[in-house]
Amino acid sequence: MNNFFNLQRFCRLFVKHTTEHYRIYLMSISVLAGVILLGGAFLFFVIPEPPDPGMQTAIFIILMLIAGTIFTSTVFRDYGEKNKAMAALTLPATAFEKFLVGWIYSYPVFLIIYSAVFYLGLIGLESTRHWGPGQHFTLFSIPQNGFYTVLTIYSFLHAIALLGAIFFNKLHFIKTGFSFFIGNVVVMILNTLLLKALIGLNVIKAAIPFGYLNFSVGDKYYSIVTKAVPPTAIWIILFVSAVLIWVAAYFRLKEKQV
Repeated sequence: MNNFFNLQRFCRLFVKHTTEHYRIYLMSISVLAGVILLGGAFLFFVIPEPPDPGMQTAIFIILMLIAGTIFTSTVFRDYGEKNKAMAALTLPATAFEKFLVGWIYSYPVFLIIYSAVFYLGLIGLESTRHWGPGQHFTLFSIPQNGFYTVLTIYSFLHAIALLGAIFFNKLHFIKTGFSFFIGNVVVMILNTLLLKALIGLNVIKAAIPFGYLNFSVGDKYYSIVTKAVPPTAIWIILFVSAVLIWVAAYFRLKEKQV
């Protein structure tokens, strides 16, 4: 394994991974389809009006983030099992090739399959329901509802889940979620202390990065929010952070292999 990437070896590794895990992946798709159909049945047959595109988009995003992070947290589970870790680590392939297989399955492959299952589920449910006069079902369209924003958020959460899947040996999703929560609390505390030191005033509430600054002067309270940072800049920062975390996850896997 002197080189960094070999296409032929990577293809063999990808096929091997698919052969060994396709049953689990098919079961995961079945569970996902069941959740979508059961949840969709509630919307279509209990709610008197057809779900509007906004509701469909919200459900699509929430379920995608939950299902995607859970699936991503299990993609490297072989490295945490004693009876499989040795075989996975000593497999004749580079760390980058192993990382790339997990990344492809948990990022583009998941997004494509999830979107297809979700859309097919909605179309199937809509075909079984006849709406009343004047009621029409309109299928939502992600490209028209902030596609890049949704993709950026998923990229960031996916990167965190992927790092947790490699860093932890067991209970990947729970430990990653707990670490993410604690990390957010620490960042908020540090940001609040930094702003308090900069302005020299009493900061009332925890200051979220790029959020509001609430402080008091005597018996008067003030709230300030900056408009200097456009929303696009925040999404760029999130995506760059996702790329950096992906890189950190790769080096963590490489460290394990060494």
